[in-house]
Amino acid sequence: MAEGQALLDMSINDFFLRCGLTPQDQLDCYTFIERLYPGISWVAASYQGYCSMTIFVGDHVVIQFRPDNYRLNLQIAEAAREVYGAFAPDTKHIATIPKSGLLVYSMNRINGAPFKHFRESCTSKANSTEYRARLCVDFATFLSKGWHHSYSERIPLGIVGCSIIPRLKSLSTDLPMRFQAKARLILRELQQIEALPWVLSHGDIAAGNIIVDPSSGRLRGLVDWAEAERLPFGTCLYGLEEILGHMTTDGFQYHPHVSHLRDIFWAELRKWIPELHQTSVMKAVKLARDLGVLLWHGIAFDDGVIDRVVQEGRDVDEIRRLDAFLDLEEQESVEGVSKI
Repeated sequence: MAEGQALLDMSINDFFLRCGLTPQDQLDCYTFIERLYPGISWVAASYQGYCSMTIFVGDHVVIQFRPDNYRLNLQIAEAAREVYGAFAPDTKHIATIPKSGLLVYSMNRINGAPFKHFRESCTSKANSTEYRARLCVDFATFLSKGWHHSYSERIPLGIVGCSIIPRLKSLSTDLPMRFQAKARLILRELQQIEALPWVLSHGDIAAGNIIVDPSSGRLRGLVDWAEAERLPFGTCLYGLEEILGHMTTDGFQYHPHVSHLRDIFWAELRKWIPELHQTSVMKAVKLARDLGVLLWHGIAFDDGVIDRVVQEGRDVDEIRRLDAFLDLEEQESVEGVSKI
């Protein structure tokens, strides 16, 4: 427990240092909360993001402090709530701390536990096939909401959506050699992907952002929509892999019944999206899935900047995810057919 608190304190302190702020600025944030919610207990969230400090106030309120360069797009936040309902938090900007300039946001708390933490603390339960299957079913339900909602069409393209082609070109030449053919394949087939519905896609489906009910494995929602944007349906399917496995010191390790769990996910997704029974649509969605893997794990995250292709030896975990998530044997087969 003491070690966990020390790591949490370090994470928060690092946030203020990165922002060029002082311990007094940190105290000002705490004072702000105490004045806004007198007599209500509060605690720092056990999982802190890179770009913000998050505080739980009572049982129902989340307060988040962000510097201006990591401000939330409230149009995106509103769209997430409109499209995904209770799976996304209701977000409002409520104040700006005068001295530090930190923006203060209020959100409703999605009750549950981050899947990452629950997986680490309740290993046997979280690893049960029944638990993972329930989460796969709910994740499919969550994704289907984007396909059926036209609200997303009103959202301007974001950083990734405006730069898919140049990013793929960089990936096809700068990734380690074994991944380049996959990037070239996606680039050639991009027209199929772009013909899919463009939906509001969560920008960081990591295990720490997936909130689950610890007792049942049901998906309660996703947090941290700061990097969400409109993209072809399927690009966020990289998030399914985080449900089906986890990173270890030896690489990404899948659940023993991963094939069964994957089948459950696709069966549920087809139930909600009958168009996926069409071979051409399913092919395009699976290409979009690989596009998402390349964009989220083939491009490095450097202090909020996403414009560098990952490198062997420097971005070890991302390379390991690419190795695990991309079916290289299938890629070679498709490449061979395309050259005939």
